[in-house]
Amino acid sequence: MRRVHAALCLLGAGFLATALPATACDEIPAGTTLWVQLLSHVSSYDAKPGMAVEAALEDDVKCGNEVLFPIGTHVQGKVRRVQKVGWGIRHETAALDLEFDRVLPRETPVEINTRVVEVDNARESVKKGVIHGIRATDTPQGRINSRLKHLPTWNPYSDAVLIIFKAGFPIFPEPEIYYAPGTELKLELASAVHGEPANSLDEQEFLAEDSSALDEIATSEPERTYTRQHKVADVINLALLGSREQVETAFHRANWVGSDHFSKRAFLSQFYAVLNDSSYVRAPMMPMLVDDRLPDMTFQKSLNSYSKRDHLRVWEEGETPAGSPIWVAAATHDVGATLSVRHQRFVHHIEADIDEERAKVIRDLRLAGCVESVGLESRPDVPHHTLNATGEAVSTDGELAVLRLKDCPSDANTIPPQNMQARPGNRVFRYMRSQILTFRSDIWRANIIYGLYDLGRMMVSANNHRSAAAAAASPSMAANVSPPTSTP
Repeated sequence: MRRVHAALCLLGAGFLATALPATACDEIPAGTTLWVQLLSHVSSYDAKPGMAVEAALEDDVKCGNEVLFPIGTHVQGKVRRVQKVGWGIRHETAALDLEFDRVLPRETPVEINTRVVEVDNARESVKKGVIHGIRATDTPQGRINSRLKHLPTWNPYSDAVLIIFKAGFPIFPEPEIYYAPGTELKLELASAVHGEPANSLDEQEFLAEDSSALDEIATSEPERTYTRQHKVADVINLALLGSREQVETAFHRANWVGSDHFSKRAFLSQFYAVLNDSSYVRAPMMPMLVDDRLPDMTFQKSLNSYSKRDHLRVWEEGETPAGSPIWVAAATHDVGATLSVRHQRFVHHIEADIDEERAKVIRDLRLAGCVESVGLESRPDVPHHTLNATGEAVSTDGELAVLRLKDCPSDANTIPPQNMQARPGNRVFRYMRSQILTFRSDIWRANIIYGLYDLGRMMVSANNHRSAAAAAASPSMAANVSPPTSTP
């Protein structure tokens, strides 16, 4: 009877499935995140409420398996509110409130309700949808300057040590917010959006006959990189199929650049970027090895912060049966930087979830129009939780993204040229503003009460970092870090 009952249930379910009409997915729920890339500049010192801002989607927006808004679709918005520093008399920090409210997939715009939740690789922070700029005196030299005022002296500004220190570090970061075309923003839908299925980029799926070649790539290519001291380092999470010229062109079209070699000049450039709270777009990368070889190519992408950047190293690893070169890459996202005494250089901290960075690279190369096919290949032997060479936690699903590249179209998603200066005013204006902001900071922060508060904040931060490091170095995670089977 149980078998008969089960058969009847299956027949009933099959009848309902054929009798009821299929419901197409046409709504994107609230809370969905969208990555967009600015097509126009926006800044805190020249923007006005109501000023138009335009961007492009960096990825397909899907509802189920259907694409409603394809990659490259234009998104329109406006400046809701702006706060500029100006002379620094009224405000110490800048702020921008941007609202993107229309998607233009076809001739008829679609209304959306979004808020900004992140600016990729930015030194600015985002709170409740509002972008908040930095305080120009909140720098290493600025904090030391405030500490020196605690020295016993009749007049702090006549202290010889303080005068020498200020003369030695006359670096003052730009407090205004400026985002050039190409800046990437992460948006979140505040309410659901309805749309109709649309066509995405002209990309092809990997064919069935490609499956054996892709399996071979996933199982035979290296899974980890190593340091020169033979320590296990980054996880290889990308494979690119195409010529060297196609690889270089694809990343350059996506606004990625190379890296400088370690040198005294590079160290000084890094030191200046830290003091100036700015970026060093060609910052050196720590050497990594695959099969005892340094990378054939390196690429990175940053915005306005030395601490944050997307970067990857690329090695050539043979050819496919069809004769296409295979390039493997380890992509990670730097989210912090410190001057390491042990390594005698600046060391970056990475985002633990490296799958997000893998997705970021795919988005950028697709938006540039340089990708023919994309696939994900599973690698069961790759641990989902491990550590890198500096002992930081790394998490991944273990899959290898395989991208077949093509020649980039000459007119795909080009970013318009920058047509304004990134800093307001002239040198005299910026110097006067720096003196006003320094005086304001001294009034509020050069006292023992704020000093004790700041010391307590640093102790709490250091304790939290120590606890996170201890959790990352747990025995269960460390067990997943295996030494190389052969000399790298």
